[in-house]
Amino acid sequence: MEAAIAVAAIQAIAIAAALWLSARHRLLDRGLPYLVSLAVGVLLATALLHILPDSIETLGNTPALWLVFAGTLFAMFCFERIFATVTGHPVETPAAGESDCGPHHHHGSRPLSLIFGGTLHSFVDGVAVAAAFHTGRRIGWLTAVAITLHEVPHRMGDYALLTHLKVGRGRAIRLITIVGVAALLGVALVLAAGHLQLGGAVSATDWLLPISAASFVYIAMVNLMPELASEATLSGVLLQLLSMLGGATLVALIIRLPGA
Repeated sequence: MEAAIAVAAIQAIAIAAALWLSARHRLLDRGLPYLVSLAVGVLLATALLHILPDSIETLGNTPALWLVFAGTLFAMFCFERIFATVTGHPVETPAAGESDCGPHHHHGSRPLSLIFGGTLHSFVDGVAVAAAFHTGRRIGWLTAVAITLHEVPHRMGDYALLTHLKVGRGRAIRLITIVGVAALLGVALVLAAGHLQLGGAVSATDWLLPISAASFVYIAMVNLMPELASEATLSGVLLQLLSMLGGATLVALIIRLPGA
């Protein structure tokens, strides 16, 4: 239940923040790169400092665990490349700051493909949050914060692209809300998997942990980091790096607290 509340809060905050920031271009241009940088630090640290070590503790440092981890990275790459090739639209919507880079971003784009890709991504987010709650409440909420930081810029991208494609504002809001509902289905999957015992004390949910860790690493390094490459000033790059380190440090400090 707590995971479902966290996921619902993520989507509500992401949609509200996206709509609010979309109308404030100056604030968006200044703050978005550092929000994305913070998300990179939090996602990587959450995956590498907590979820993956917890997976090793639960499942053992076995070839099967690393095969699942690497296989998830490869599967996500394959899916994104195939989806982009078939539909002409990436699964990861460019952040709002990138969505007005010119008409070449929108050729072949259709609202249906945008919603389909966003729905699948939202579903994976729901699985990741619920799997994190499986390890503990504190890391579950920390994961929810990490995904919220990631979702805000991409909900802005969804909204910007839909309105660019001549979808009305009201319908665009309804569509990005529908995308967010898919995250609750991801939570439901994890709750159902928790009742499946795979032998001994290991449940199917335990095997979702390396999958979640891999998805966090992939999102941070493949989807988010390239968005930061356009920064041309040394001060801007240093602020991005400090934001990443700040996110990672926050996670490290929280993990050290009793009960994490």
